[in-house]
Amino acid sequence: MRNWELIEAYFRNKNFAQMEIDSFNQFVEKKLPEIIDESGEIIPKIEEVKIEISNIEVLKPRIVEADGSPRANFFPMEARIRNRTYSSPLFLTMRLLRRDVEQDVRRAYIGELPIMLKSNLCWLKDKSEEELIEMGEDPKDPGGYFIINGSEKALMTQEVLASDRVMIGEQTKGVAAEVISTRGAFKGRVRVTRKPDGMLNVTFPASPRKLKLFVLLKALGLKTLREIKDAFPLEKEVENDILVNWENCLVKNEEEALDKIGKFVAPGQVIDYRLKRAQEVIDAFLLPHIGQKKEDRLAKAYYLAMMATKAIERGYGLRGEDDKDHYANKRLELSGKLMEHLFRYSFKYFIKDLRFQIDRTVTRRRKLNISTIVRPGAVSERIRFAMSTGNWIGRATGVSKFMDRVNFLSPLTDLRKVKSPLNKNRELYEARDVHGTHWGRLDPIETPDGPQCGLVKNLSLMAEVTTETEEEPIERFLYKKGVKLRKL
Repeated sequence: MRNWELIEAYFRNKNFAQMEIDSFNQFVEKKLPEIIDESGEIIPKIEEVKIEISNIEVLKPRIVEADGSPRANFFPMEARIRNRTYSSPLFLTMRLLRRDVEQDVRRAYIGELPIMLKSNLCWLKDKSEEELIEMGEDPKDPGGYFIINGSEKALMTQEVLASDRVMIGEQTKGVAAEVISTRGAFKGRVRVTRKPDGMLNVTFPASPRKLKLFVLLKALGLKTLREIKDAFPLEKEVENDILVNWENCLVKNEEEALDKIGKFVAPGQVIDYRLKRAQEVIDAFLLPHIGQKKEDRLAKAYYLAMMATKAIERGYGLRGEDDKDHYANKRLELSGKLMEHLFRYSFKYFIKDLRFQIDRTVTRRRKLNISTIVRPGAVSERIRFAMSTGNWIGRATGVSKFMDRVNFLSPLTDLRKVKSPLNKNRELYEARDVHGTHWGRLDPIETPDGPQCGLVKNLSLMAEVTTETEEEPIERFLYKKGVKLRKL
């Protein structure tokens, strides 16, 4: 029974919903400014007008009364009793320029953001038990949920395949190495396939069908057989496939390779436009996680060569298949990540609406200023609708769940639920099975009966999910320790 002392000590010092709170804090402090920076300038159809946006600010939750007066010290219990949303106002610094001359600068109110209980912005943060009781709260309540129109809503953690990770699998006509390349809101699946005869093809968003890998490598800057060989390892099986593909690559130089892609993405256009369009497609849609600039093309070529090598090795039986159900190949999207997806979508709609309002104001020859073109409802309505109904971005349903308060354990299980995006009406036996890597991470017993069996799971009581970390500090550390970039 000594172990119970350790377990009790663990939960005495640990908030049950801490990982959800940490994830939401990261969203507010780091991801919100990043989303704003993605759209630093808004240029409508009227070319002489431009809006620059910066410095998003999220205040503590407040309520706006019927007479229009805002009031701070808006506590969660008041939101529950009055059927209101526990949310904070969002403010954005906006500069309106006309012919590069500043016309108006304003700290504009752009909408409301629901706030997670016990997060850094919540009024309940760091309050003692006595203070919580005075505010009408249960001191044992862990937080980690939202209050939308008076209802307590918990966001169900979503289980997704890991992005930017190469996976090898068998197909009906050969072997495929594929990666889900992610940058911001864009997710593109890039697949390198090897046929039984050794021919290598590649597909990516907006690419021609049956595009030969070596045509794409030439378009990316690997012009000679020597350069292509240097991108692959020195294995005789790999070299054999390289020579087979080189013989079947009828494209002579980089321009011809780009033109072959250009004929698909811009059919019937002049050659200059076709080449330009092909380069734009390669930069924007091919492996965007590596970069979206011209100087990133060679790095993309080497990455594709690595994917092709894995497919060739699988074709010759030199490596095994990757297990998609292995938990190292999965990622859990907590509340912060889900809110990031939702806010990015809502903010894009807000920018689209802003452009429309500018165009309409100018065409009607009315005076243009920031207060008349900003509609705060564009952000607030979309966020509130998604959190009320549970219908999320990417056709995901049941993401937000009404928190069950039947007993003390019910809300705790709601905060630990993990939902798979797979279709519940399909058999998917392997995806529903208990995998060896679930040990210590997921509860093998706590899963519903019926069609959701094995697709809705629960995190173990002592399992923790870390939040996203940045790559740059690790890269800098490696360079400092003497790791050198391969000269391209």
